[in-house]
Amino acid sequence: MNEYWKRNHLQRSIMRDVGSLEVNKYRFEFINGKPKIVIDQVKVLDKNGKYIKFAKLKGVHPFLSQFPISFKQLE
Repeated sequence: MNEYWKRNHLQRSIMRDVGSLEVNKYRFEFINGKPKIVIDQVKVLDKNGKYIKFAKLKGVHPFLSQFPISFKQLE
């Protein structure tokens, strides 16, 4: 079994259990004079709100419109 297939199979099985995403590390920056939210870390939660894993934004970007997203309160 090649690594590409293993990685994609694992991602599909994880995505089947995903219930929501939580942006838990982010900051506000002005880029080209406009306020932007810069996301540093996304937590993947199951359908019961329990932690599955942390994900790189690049990995969850295609799925952002498919799941509820919440932002953790900044401290």
